[in-house]
Amino acid sequence: MTRLKYETKAGQFSEGETYSQLVEYLRLASEAAYAIGHNSKANDDWTRGQGFLAVGQMLEKTTNMVTKLATQKRGKIIVS
Repeated sequence: MTRLKYETKAGQFSEGETYSQLVEYLRLASEAAYAIGHNSKANDDWTRGQGFLAVGQMLEKTTNMVTKLATQKRGKIIVS
């Protein structure tokens, strides 16, 4: 497994850049899950297709939650 490279400023990693990188990877994973799901359904594997479409939706929700957490002020995180 390859370790991710983190952007640093004066030796400290940039939290904003790391959040951006996380959101981008989650978005790509969501797109891949949707693609696999649609392809599976097109090849008459409905159950597998539905499973990957559900994975895509969960990754999208995770992306939205990470974005929400990253944009809120510290100590004021409210999960609804």
